[in-house]
Amino acid sequence: MTDTHDPQVLGGIGAADAGVAGASSPDVGQRQRKKLGFMFWAAVTFLSLLLFAAIFADLLPIKDPTKAFRGTAKDGPSLTHWFGNDGAGRDIFSRSIYGAQVSLLISAVGTLFALTLGGLVGLASGYYRGRVDQYMTAFLNATLVIPGLILFLALILFLDPFANYRIPVLIFSFILLSIAPISRVIRAATLSWAERDFVLAARTIGARSGRVMFREVLPNVAPSLVSYSLIIMANLIVVEGAVAFLGLSVPPPTPTWGDMINKGRNNLETAAHISLLPAMMMFLTVLSLNFIGDKLQERFETRESVL
Repeated sequence: MTDTHDPQVLGGIGAADAGVAGASSPDVGQRQRKKLGFMFWAAVTFLSLLLFAAIFADLLPIKDPTKAFRGTAKDGPSLTHWFGNDGAGRDIFSRSIYGAQVSLLISAVGTLFALTLGGLVGLASGYYRGRVDQYMTAFLNATLVIPGLILFLALILFLDPFANYRIPVLIFSFILLSIAPISRVIRAATLSWAERDFVLAARTIGARSGRVMFREVLPNVAPSLVSYSLIIMANLIVVEGAVAFLGLSVPPPTPTWGDMINKGRNNLETAAHISLLPAMMMFLTVLSLNFIGDKLQERFETRESVL
């Protein structure tokens, strides 16, 4: 007769159970072993350094972005001027760092407020459904019909009397531009989580709708919301660059990436670095935000599929 209390027997049973579990879900181990990868951490490092430089630009040993250096107009990169000089003799590297202040500030604040407002709209629409969902979905679809850049330019021109407060105007326009895409993502995620067993159990025991939404649904929706917000932030940087290229962003002498690209387009044949290096900074920033957002979204979707 076999002793069921024998440690060897118990170990064998545990190993057998583990083998059965592993055989029933062969991709679980791959999901758990999946790492973010070198490129993810390279993107995080680049954004961290750029953010640090933008915040502490006044304290860093970089050149004055508004000062023209004699005899160095249109000079290419050198040990003295890492990115060279623009047509007016100003240091492109320092102007790129100060230009990051504008792009990161406007896109980050705009994304934060849009995240809050759009998240609430999408959460309520996906949770309550019915007429609430119908009205909100119709409104969001109506705003998505208009191309984003055209809507943004229309808002900027409509708010032109407040040009002295251009940064708040840009942020406000970014918020209106980003609410609909964020709301649609949160609504779709809420619809999938609202029918889970733990949410139905909370409703059964009499929990209020507000408590169920913010204590049960929102924590599970938040990871997807954060990852998608990085992609929204990258899109807003591109839109801000396009608006600055048209001369509708922050007025001079404050440098912006889009304005720097615009000012150097007449010198592409003789001094291409004037436009290419600020464009490279914008490209790497947008690429890093998109890459991090995609990787985080993959990680969060993997976790949801395992549950």
